Amino acid sequence: MHTTRVATPADLNSCATVLAQAFADDPLMSTIWPDPVRRKAALPGYFAASLRHFHLPAGGVQLATDREDRICAVAVWDPPGAWDQPITRTLRALSDLLPALRTRTAAAIAIRRALDERHPREPEHWYLANLGTAPTHRGQGYAAALLADRAETAPDRGQYLVCTKQENVAYYERFGFKVTGEFQLPLGAHPTMWAMWRNPALG
Repeated sequence: MHTTRVATPADLNSCATVLAQAFADDPLMSTIWPDPVRRKAALPGYFAASLRHFHLPAGGVQLATDREDRICAVAVWDPPGAWDQPITRTLRALSDLLPALRTRTAAAIAIRRALDERHPREPEHWYLANLGTAPTHRGQGYAAALLADRAETAPDRGQYLVCTKQENVAYYERFGFKVTGEFQLPLGAHPTMWAMWRNPALG
């Protein structure tokens, strides 16, 4: 049984843990932190800071839980008009982000800029910044439940994401996303990213 709900500040640390586990070998995160030991240590703090300052306040973060109410998957959605963070909010987040980024701050900024340059400005849409499932619960439909839930609760808005692994492109296509472009990150091994868009449901 999958239960989905909106995340609250009380869920922050558990959500950050799930995302850190889910993105431990992600190509984008590996470009920011090439050292796997450093990446593993940095990701929980990085996701906690991102959720606290950028995503939870907008109310778009959702989670899926199992029968024991354990958080098994997290979808980090930014509502329409909320994906482009103001510089004032970024400055407030620095005290929490810098301990995680440390010497990789410049790399993170370069990658953020590359993602923002390709982000569609129109029409207004929901942006799926992250979708991750705890390794112990993969393949059990938790992420699918979160994708389906957003499609049902916001059918009149398009949805945008950047897929960081080629093997996941087909997964998102199952939910109506289509590849709109490919690009490479500017650092490291220049991994390929896939911009994907899901049209709103037609009435």
